[in-house]
Amino acid sequence: MELESKVALVTGGGSGIGRAVALRLAERGATVAVGYLSRAEVANKTVEEIRGAGGTAIALNIDVRDYESVSQAVQRITREHKRIDVLVNNAGICTAGTIVSTDSTEGWTDVIQTNLVGAYHCIKACSLPMMLQRSGAIVNVSSILGLVGKGGLSAYCASKAGLSGLTASLSAEFAMHGVRVNAVAPGYSDDTGMIQQFPIEQKEVIINERIPLQRPAEPEEIAEAIVFLAGDSSSYMTGQTMVVDGGLTSVIRGMAKTR
Repeated sequence: MELESKVALVTGGGSGIGRAVALRLAERGATVAVGYLSRAEVANKTVEEIRGAGGTAIALNIDVRDYESVSQAVQRITREHKRIDVLVNNAGICTAGTIVSTDSTEGWTDVIQTNLVGAYHCIKACSLPMMLQRSGAIVNVSSILGLVGKGGLSAYCASKAGLSGLTASLSAEFAMHGVRVNAVAPGYSDDTGMIQQFPIEQKEVIINERIPLQRPAEPEEIAEAIVFLAGDSSSYMTGQTMVVDGGLTSVIRGMAKTR
């Protein structure tokens, strides 16, 4: 198996895309740490599923907004397994609201703290052990909304655009140490809740008229791209943001050019 003897940390690994990634990594032989913030029962269910299939996994309570919490989790992983090979920054939240109408800045900044600063915390904690072992793969879960934008979701769009920029920058910074940094920008997936931010009429238009494949993604389809970037099959890829969106971004960009 491609990831046999590898050790991986997946933040937000209990449900949705994170769960699918954790299961795929385990299927390919990796030991998986499933990070969660508040839903211990969901993370433990993912761990039990991995163990039931003969894999190795643990659930770790991690608040990615708090560097000390992240650092302690990574130290536990490296203490018990002597290494960390894969980091998947999947933890994220989305708060809708326009800038002018929003009464408090807390919701806006919490999205940035979770999605962008949280990823930075995890990368900072994992990068040194990866550099010391001269190998590692970091995959940031961005979004097509970090590439094209969406009114009312400025914090989410800014955080995901920041992840793509962080990916490009750190790929150059870490390459000499044998550590690769890539990102995946998913389109709409029912399991993530992102598409639920839209009214039903707008959701139907997006699926039927904007997405060439005319359906949301399955979490497993996004997971396949993430696991590909985490493994040796992508050994010559770094600094890239891979779009997995059923063709939606191409359509949006094409529409913008014709106006």
